[in-house]
Parts: sequence; C-alpha cells; structure tokens
Amino acid sequence: MSSRYPLLIAANRDEEYKRPSVPAALWEGENIAGGRDAVHGGSWLAVTRGGRFAAVTNLRGAIRTNQPRSRGELVTGFVRGDAPPSTYLHDVAARIEEYGGFHLLAGEAEGDLAQLSGSIRPLEPGIHGLSNAPDGVTWPKVEIAAEALRGALEMPDRTVMVDRLMRLLRTAAAHGDPTRDLFITGEHYGTRASTVIVVEEGIVHFIEQGFGRGGVILSDRQELSFSLE
Repeated sequence: MSSRYPLLIAANRDEEYKRPSVPAALWEGENIAGGRDAVHGGSWLAVTRGGRFAAVTNLRGAIRTNQPRSRGELVTGFVRGDAPPSTYLHDVAARIEEYGGFHLLAGEAEGDLAQLSGSIRPLEPGIHGLSNAPDGVTWPKVEIAAEALRGALEMPDRTVMVDRLMRLLRTAAAHGDPTRDLFITGEHYGTRASTVIVVEEGIVHFIEQGFGRGGVILSDRQELSFSLE
C-alpha cells in the first residue's frame, strides 16, 4: 500500500438486521480480532496478531439453495491456519459448492494477497476494491471507495485518516441504488458494521462501528490495537 501504511482496509458488512452478531473484539483464547456471526460462529472480516487477514462477501443475485456450510467459516479457516493465501483458496475452491455464492480475500499484512471469485487470482500490491457484484462487474461505489483510499494513504495523521474513511463508509446517495451507495439502509437488510483496519509502525489498529435498522448507530466505536508478532 504505502511505506507508512503497509495495510489499509475500509469495509462495510451488509447483512439482514435480524441476524445476530457479536461486535469486534479479540477472540477469547486466540490471537485474532474481528466481529463474529452469532449463528454459526464465523466472521466476515478478521485479522491476526501475525498479520493474516481474510474477508468474505456474499454474491448479490446468487441462487440460494441449501448449501450446508456457512461462508463465515471461510474467514476463520484462514486466520486460524498457516497456509499461504493462494494455497488456502485452492483448497476452498475444491469444495466451493458447499457454500452460497461469495467473494473471498485472504492475505498477509506484509506478504501475499489473493482473491477467490469463481477463479483464484493473486493480487499485486496496490489499491483494490471489491463489492458483492458478480465477478467481472465493477460498480460505481467501488471506484468511489478506491479513489478515497488513494487519498487516505497520503494523510500523515492516522486518526484523521480513520475518521475520514469511516465517514466515507456511511455515504449513501439517497437513491437506494446498491451499485452506488456504500451504506445501505433497507427495511430488512442493510449495513451492519463499518470497519477500518490500518497497520502503522508495526501496530494493527482495528476500528469498527456497528449499526442497526435504518442506519442507527448502536454504540461507541470498538477500537482495538495490538503489535504485529
């Protein structure tokens, strides 16, 4: 990413409001930080003290059938393991039919990064954007977010940068267009959490804000910091 911020992630989790979840925290007995799905125990975004991280999205428009496994376990499987990103994604790809449609990122803060979206592809160092659009489709909100990240990387003050990105993640164009709105406020489905993860001088800073129905702020931000090991 940059010499000052080797890793910077800004992400929204969109989910049904009725699905229970646990706010971001250090997981008990594990060197992992992230939110948790209270139904199956998986996660949508998590990072370890060793700098391993993973994120999963659903796939908008995918046909829902009775896949037996939760997509959240794809994140926990990577952060709890030690396989290189591409190796892990190849393992997942071999049993992809067990899950509903998804995009999966797996990476290391100062190492490799790879994406599974139908096929597996390594990602070079730089700025990348991902939504829950079908593979190969780039929605306008991804371009908006990527440009904002590019500007954020030039900011020398981490706190100011985080505040700016958290405001960006709450951007809604008020026209209910999921291809343009970064922040979703539907009746039953919407943005449940905004998260910024930044690595600076060997420290991981994990900031999360939770939201309820209609985009209502649920509580104070969760802010975790720990050294890379």
